[in-house]
Amino acid sequence: MKTAILTEPGNLELREAPTPNCPAGGVLIKVKACGICSADVKMISQGHKALIYPRILGHEIAGIVAMSRTKHFKEGDRVQVAPGLSCQTCFQCRRGADNQCENREILGFTRDGGFADYLSVPIEGSLAAMLNPLPEHVSYVDATLAEPLACCINAQEKINIAIKDTVLIVGAGPLGILHAGLARMRGAEKILIAEVEDHRRRTAKTLGVCQVLDPSGEHFFQAVMDATDQRGVDAIIFACSECGLDQIFFKMLAPGGRISLFSGTPDRLSRLQLDSNLIHYYEFLITGAYGCTAAQNRQALNMIASFQLPVQKIITHRVSLDNIHQGLENTRSKKALKSIVEV
Repeated sequence: MKTAILTEPGNLELREAPTPNCPAGGVLIKVKACGICSADVKMISQGHKALIYPRILGHEIAGIVAMSRTKHFKEGDRVQVAPGLSCQTCFQCRRGADNQCENREILGFTRDGGFADYLSVPIEGSLAAMLNPLPEHVSYVDATLAEPLACCINAQEKINIAIKDTVLIVGAGPLGILHAGLARMRGAEKILIAEVEDHRRRTAKTLGVCQVLDPSGEHFFQAVMDATDQRGVDAIIFACSECGLDQIFFKMLAPGGRISLFSGTPDRLSRLQLDSNLIHYYEFLITGAYGCTAAQNRQALNMIASFQLPVQKIITHRVSLDNIHQGLENTRSKKALKSIVEV
């Protein structure tokens, strides 16, 4: 089969490889589409602590069951893949936080992913992934957005985005746009997006965001306060790895404000100096959000299938495995909002 294999940081090769076996209690999937995530670009250039080389990347996957060794799916079933493998027996799994499974593995990170013709997925046993049946009216390409949308659901559930909230989203990439649509669906009254890239600010405006701001400008703080009648925002979501939490964002928060550290940041931005008295007196909440649970993945696909979020507007580029390097470059350079590999 055709694959894109990362042999070491900086070296992604197109090469033929043996088609994987269909696992006992699992399925062999013919990959039809796989999203390119900024995490893929980062792994290619810098590596990742979870990677074991060589590795086929790609974790935003949809396809068709080519072979099945489980009673739950049959050949020909259209599916979307929730990429996290969990044990369902550890403490974290038992409390419903399978994204924090003590034995977790991830397709495209610790196991081969979707940048290939075929993908082996265990769905029974001691460590298993989950497949979601894909309705006929949902395209494989649209279904690849279920996993990133599920990550947004995880973050917004943790900070409880709700009716009448004013939300500031830092970053107008694909996840920032998904966050905006999800916040609107959850009832947020006003949505602000901060984005340094001019072309992404223009794109955000066309997608109906209430107000798009340039955080690099000297009047950024005042613009946020003016947009909220000097009250401040109820929630801030960091959907950008190149912006860290600092005191200026605390000043933008209304009492009871919540912060989601949704994106990982480089070391130079990850060290925080916080005034604990501000958190105490104004009842601020700061929380991380990493990945998503299998249940959130199913919820996200249901949202897409019921047309609650027009995810297809986010998809701007499509490539094949043969020109995956172009798709990766479009993502790295931010020329693309979202690139999808169609296999």
